[in-house]
Amino acid sequence: MKHKLGQIFKLAGERNMTDRARYCFLAVFLGCVHLLLAVVGMALRCLPLALAYLFVAAVDFLSLYKGRQAVSYFTRISVLYFATCVQSLFACFLLGWGYGFSIYNLVMIPVLLFTVYLMEHGENANRHTFLYTLINCVATLACCWIMYRGNPVYYYPVPTDLKVSFFNNIMGFLLLVSFSVLFILELTANRRKLHARNEELARLANYDELTGLRNRRSILSIWKDLGRSDFCVVMGDVDDFKKINDTYGHEQGDDVLKLIAKSMSCAVDASDYVSRWGGEEFLMIVFGNIAYALKVVERIQQELRMADMQAGGKKLAVTMTFGVCEAGEVSDGNIDEIIRRADQRLYLGKTGGKNCIKICDG
Repeated sequence: MKHKLGQIFKLAGERNMTDRARYCFLAVFLGCVHLLLAVVGMALRCLPLALAYLFVAAVDFLSLYKGRQAVSYFTRISVLYFATCVQSLFACFLLGWGYGFSIYNLVMIPVLLFTVYLMEHGENANRHTFLYTLINCVATLACCWIMYRGNPVYYYPVPTDLKVSFFNNIMGFLLLVSFSVLFILELTANRRKLHARNEELARLANYDELTGLRNRRSILSIWKDLGRSDFCVVMGDVDDFKKINDTYGHEQGDDVLKLIAKSMSCAVDASDYVSRWGGEEFLMIVFGNIAYALKVVERIQQELRMADMQAGGKKLAVTMTFGVCEAGEVSDGNIDEIIRRADQRLYLGKTGGKNCIKICDG
């Protein structure tokens, strides 16, 4: 039992429990508490108390049986909730308020709220939980008023209320602490899941799904926190990409884009940036002077020459044309102007024969 409880708490901290697992934990926990209280009733030789708690424990454990017809977990939780509260008030009626059985009515309120809040469709049951809480509070306060004005059914000449009350308080605190810890662990798991989803959304928003490179939006946001002016912008475009798509199909075209993305990523340093600017066009930010940028482009061209890409039963030669602009060429460091110049040089390279590198406007 201890090992299983430990597994439940570990599971709750790592990922969310199912509604059934959460309900089973509640039913077993309450069932064990009610069995212990039945033993207390036997020790006091209060047969009605012992039998009543045995009956409630049976309800707890039998509720674990799923049966052929599906019953909502909220309905089952409601049965456990009212069975526990009614039995506690019945115990107060038998032995008196001083035995501390009313503690379970108080503890069951947060337990109910925790459990329902964590349910998959718990929002649909919220109005019922507040109604249940109101009924419990009114019934408990009314019972308290009646008990203090009257006498219990069973009276013991030897004081036993302190021991039983102490036991009930221990069980109440244990129940409350267990479900509070479970609640916190599940909230932690929810927070981790939300964080993972946010990271995934950020990845989808900032990275190209096909190539795995940064997208246009992401690379433009880099300049906001760049804090450096010693860089070059390199624009690259795949030569005759439309012809590749038309001749060999779009899947082959996708493979070409993936090859280029891999070649660019391998050619740059860890501090540099590579992005898919759009379509078959790529943009890089490389930190260093024009000589360093040329070395990066030459590495890319070498990677493409060495690549073994087959199409239509023969090797497919993939080439690119590049336009390069050093940030120092633009006096005010305007990034739009730097990109415009690199793009203009790329265009000159395309019209001048392709598969080349252009570093000036002439």
